[in-house]
Amino acid sequence: MRWIAKDSDRKPDPAPMKGTARKAVIFGMIGFALMFVLAVVFYNQITSPHKIWYPYTALVGLVLGFFAYFKVGDR
Repeated sequence: MRWIAKDSDRKPDPAPMKGTARKAVIFGMIGFALMFVLAVVFYNQITSPHKIWYPYTALVGLVLGFFAYFKVGDR
């Protein structure tokens, strides 16, 4: 297996995806909101002794996403 390809063997870089940073932030916030809901609904079924961190992690992700939504603007 070769780790470095010759320039003549390389494929061209793909075109960048169309979209904005706000869409990425919203997608991440939706993921953290879903994680929060699942952590709260199934809180008693989580067997980890450190289960208190699961909902808090989701809340911190939502708060950071809220700030990022206004920080990124229309990039």
